[in-house]
Amino acid sequence: MKSITFQAMGSKILIAMDTDEILLMDEAIKAREWFENWEESLSRFRLTSELSQLNRHQGIPVKVSDDFFAVATLAQNIEKRTNGLISPRILNALESAGYTESFENLFAQTEKVLSQTFEPVEQEIQQVILDKVNQTIAIHFGTQLDFGGFAKGWAAHQTMLRLKEYAPVLVDAGGDIAISGPLSEGVAWPVGVADPYNKENDLDLLMLKNGGIATSGRDYRKWFANNAWQHHLIDTRTKKPAQTDVITATVIAADVMEAEMNAKMGLILGSEDGVNWLKAQPDLDYLLVLENGIILKSNGFIEKRWNLKWNQLSHNLSI
Repeated sequence: MKSITFQAMGSKILIAMDTDEILLMDEAIKAREWFENWEESLSRFRLTSELSQLNRHQGIPVKVSDDFFAVATLAQNIEKRTNGLISPRILNALESAGYTESFENLFAQTEKVLSQTFEPVEQEIQQVILDKVNQTIAIHFGTQLDFGGFAKGWAAHQTMLRLKEYAPVLVDAGGDIAISGPLSEGVAWPVGVADPYNKENDLDLLMLKNGGIATSGRDYRKWFANNAWQHHLIDTRTKKPAQTDVITATVIAADVMEAEMNAKMGLILGSEDGVNWLKAQPDLDYLLVLENGIILKSNGFIEKRWNLKWNQLSHNLSI
């Protein structure tokens, strides 16, 4: 087993390949450049990115790259499937909540913004027009996009697809995990589910042969502004950070984009409506950690547990 780690998209990226061939890892090392290119295209924190340029040209169709159009299409499809509860059109709400710069910088300045306030932006959800023929995107005036988790899940999936021809691979992009298939001997990958109250411990250890797993949480990416703790998971019904009794939501699905979408839904909707939503979705399993310490699991999630002694690999692959 070989692995590499690096920082990208505001998260730790881990790529593990089931191989002892050092030369094969040269392919994995190329992922640094892939993530850099994707971040240069998709990040709202880079003034020269395609996303920043699109946000500055409201009302005008803008020609975009293949990758950008693919992520925008993914985001639009997810928005339709979730009836707008998960949307890329949340940048104004994020900025109103104080998320105005990269999280690393924001976290470092938390103590400086305790008394700072941000006026909420009153804005109706506006339409985003994707033109497949000309590969252009137009956003209406007053709309700004943030791809956030859409981009990370998509990037993890794309990296897995590019590397799986060389060896079984697992790609973890800040908790969005894509798995190509079982390890060389046909066994599953061990993946630990981190305890939001104690990051040194795992709540569970899963054995997964393929698909995707993602965790959404308000335990880490949070900051103090508007005289209250804020987080990055926006409820589009209120245009504010979601008021929910769920601390973290972990979902296993057919691919990491599906897992990421449903993990967000499980958290934003809260435990009662979130469980109802998750139960209604086909072929997925979930674990929700609530504020009161209660843990809710699907039966399939329990069945995927590993009952043997946990090993160090589980901690390397924790989400």
